[in-house]
Order: sequence, then C-alpha cells, then structure tokens
Amino acid sequence: MTINHIFKSRLKLIGIILLFFMPVIYAWYLVFFTDFKMDSKGVEHGLLIRPIIQIGNSKLVEPVSGKIYELTGKWTLVSFIENKCDNSCEYQLYELRQIWLALGKDADKIQRLAIVKSRDLMSLQQIKLSQGQLVLKDDSDLSRLSNLFRSQADFQNESIYLIDPYGNLMMQYKKGTNPSGIIKDIERLIRISK
Repeated sequence: MTINHIFKSRLKLIGIILLFFMPVIYAWYLVFFTDFKMDSKGVEHGLLIRPIIQIGNSKLVEPVSGKIYELTGKWTLVSFIENKCDNSCEYQLYELRQIWLALGKDADKIQRLAIVKSRDLMSLQQIKLSQGQLVLKDDSDLSRLSNLFRSQADFQNESIYLIDPYGNLMMQYKKGTNPSGIIKDIERLIRISK
C-alpha cells in the first residue's frame, strides 16, 4: 500500500464522519449563535400570555338553573359582554357553545364564562340559547376580574380568553380566530395535563 492510497482512505473516512456530524454542529450554531426562528410562531393558535396572570377563584352561576360552580378546577373559556348583546355577541356565545360541544368526551373538563358588565345586557332568551353559559355569581368579582384581564398588555374585549384549572389566565384568541384552532389547542392542553 502506498502512502497516497492510505491518505485517500483516511480522507474518505473523515468525509463520512463529517457527513454525520456537520448537521448537528450546524444546528447547534444556529440555535445558540444566531436569531434563527427566534420570533417564529409555535403550534398554538392563540397568543400565549406572558407572564401568566393569576386570576384566582370566583363563584360562578348558571343563570337558568341557578347551579353554582367554581372558576378553578376546569379549563375556562372567557368572553366579555360590555354592551347590549347584539348579533356579534350572540355569535361569539354560540361559537363558544359549539367549541364546547365539539370537544365531545372532553367537554366536561371545560366551562364557559361570560363576564357581563351588567346583568341587563343579556336577555333571558339569549341566556337560555347559550345553554350551560356561566356568569359571575357576585358583582364584587366583576371589577376585580376586569382589572386583572385589562392588566394584560394586549387586552381586547372581543377576544376569547382561556384560564387553566388553577386559575391562571394563559391564552388569548383574537376575534376571527378559527374555532377549530381553539379546539385543537384545548385538546392538546387536556392531553398534556393528564
């Protein structure tokens, strides 16, 4: 064997080794020394609220039956009603009900809360149509919760919010978010939380 032949064999071996390690080295470089995908969107369809806002617990009531519930213990989809409940408000309540129904076997892990500025903003008919819709039991919680939600930098009263079972405000879905995206997020969160 000649020295030239041994040199070529070693070069091939080094080339094969580099072929396996270069992608790892390149990925390491991109992650730690560049802004590669720094602002890329994750798999969630809503906006993660950072830092998470601790909402705490409140008593909720289902207006038709009068049954009392707790805010903590279930995932809670929250909507705001600050003016007379018009067509867009009714549609949002309908959309929340459809999201809840679409969750099927996981629907018992979700509840829907409407934070209503004043009880006379929703008619009894609207309340009955949005079966299972909860409202705050005590008006004293209204200002406390409103202030906590508004402390979030990008608060919008047309958005849908998600509170985790521990009472933390964690996601915002802006008006126009595809309901199937909200369903996928909730299913993923329920699956992960198991």
